[in-house]
Amino acid sequence: MMKISTTSSKRTRKRTRKRKTRRMRTTIGASRERLFLAAACASLACLPLSALAGDEAVIAGTVFRDPGFALPRAEVIVTAAGPDGRALKKSKPRKTVTDGRGEFAVYVPAVKSLYVVSARAEGLEPEQKSVELAGGPGERVDVYLTLKPSADARPKK
Repeated sequence: MMKISTTSSKRTRKRTRKRKTRRMRTTIGASRERLFLAAACASLACLPLSALAGDEAVIAGTVFRDPGFALPRAEVIVTAAGPDGRALKKSKPRKTVTDGRGEFAVYVPAVKSLYVVSARAEGLEPEQKSVELAGGPGERVDVYLTLKPSADARPKK
């Protein structure tokens, strides 16, 4: 018969106890994190949608080519303009590209201001329009731009 030393079994019991304690601490910490996350989600759900959006307005629209078809992958540039319609030097233009349906959306600060929206695509004449925002949060302004074929892209007769 083999004799098992009592010291090694005591050590094993001590290690097992430490592991269990460590697991319990981890479980308690994880449940605190879940509780905090649930409280944060509940508080966000109670906020009105306008508070989550911040003070932003949207300039959105569609870019078409001459016969009236939507134009995907057209470059759209939105620039803040002064009262005379010229682009402000201190503002940074916001650039985007239209999606597969020719649509775009650009978020801008919700303050009363004037913007110039321009679109361009290869082989087509660029077009631009001025848009005025009233300054309300969550405001949306729709713009429709139609690009015509450029003179050098038209077939010669």
